[in-house]
Amino acid sequence: MPEAVLRACRAAVAAMILLASVPAGALTLFQGDGRSHGWPLWDRFADGFIQDDGRVVDWTDNARTVSEAQAYGLFFALVANDRARFSRILEWTQDNLAGGDLGQHLPAWLWGQHPETGNWQILDPNPASDANLFIAYSLLEAARLWERPEYRELAERLLAMVRERETAVIDARQVLLPGPEGFVSDGTARLNPSYVPPFQLHYLAQHDADGPWAAILAESVQALDVIAPNGLPPDWVQLGEGGYRPDPEHGTRGSYDAVRVFLWAAMEVPGLPILDRMRGSLIPAVRIIAGNGFMPEKWDVASAALSGEGPPGFQLVAAAWLEGMGHGDIADRFAARAENQRVRGLYGRPARYYDQMLALFATGVREGRFRFRADGSLIPAWETS
Repeated sequence: MPEAVLRACRAAVAAMILLASVPAGALTLFQGDGRSHGWPLWDRFADGFIQDDGRVVDWTDNARTVSEAQAYGLFFALVANDRARFSRILEWTQDNLAGGDLGQHLPAWLWGQHPETGNWQILDPNPASDANLFIAYSLLEAARLWERPEYRELAERLLAMVRERETAVIDARQVLLPGPEGFVSDGTARLNPSYVPPFQLHYLAQHDADGPWAAILAESVQALDVIAPNGLPPDWVQLGEGGYRPDPEHGTRGSYDAVRVFLWAAMEVPGLPILDRMRGSLIPAVRIIAGNGFMPEKWDVASAALSGEGPPGFQLVAAAWLEGMGHGDIADRFAARAENQRVRGLYGRPARYYDQMLALFATGVREGRFRFRADGSLIPAWETS
């Protein structure tokens, strides 16, 4: 059977297993390395969404793979001390998204089945900077925690490419571009506020003191006062002469991208003033979201109008953020809404890739699976156990 047909069949069968109401104890999609890593949600996610070759699959979106998924997969494999999967995820990413060498090529952001030829291949070669920084961070910390100096060398080369190709000064402000191509025109840039986790940029600023990371973090947090007047961040913004304005394509909407701004704000970095400022900018949203009783799927940045109920991953993000803001009792109610949608260890009906990723971050924080030192470096639970 041709490889393309085999992969398509495998994707279809696996998706049906995830979407169907199968009995408890049914076979998982992939057997992985067969080991428990002390984190049930990671083990269940890995069995259901990570192929044996290291590809993280978004089953409910045409079985595609995005570089963000590979990057987050590396981070969680490190948190879980799952060295075998870390290695396979890295190898697949390098071989299939980066032309065989992450030290020479930024990874393409989208891989999947070509609609005309049926081939499984890169569908959009433009890299995504948030994924690239997560890969670099995870490699640097894996090098330290697992004593793998080759990971550090690879991370350094990747980080140098991000610095050269995905950072810019726009309107005298240092920013992280979403990717190398298509985001700057005539001195105006489109930016994604969710691409700048404070713990990560602060860490990179310590690691690469001559780099733009501290300035990027400072600008991103300062921008929240302007772009999130009600404490509700937008998915995208435009920056040009005269400052920030609504993105021409997405307007003042916040949703699947912007929810990660709340997620990053939930992640404590001891003694980091810029994180305190970020949380302060989001304070008005506490009343709005808590009063709503659940995390909405969408919100309007300007009017603070909310619409729809967000999927379970959104509720878990809200729980982690509200707890970090000192509202643990409210946080528990939001988390309970997500738990009501948990089936066989995964969140949602069907269980979608993005919900599981948000859940791994949010519950990982709340359960103490990982935390950060003052310099932004990672403290996985296994390191201190």
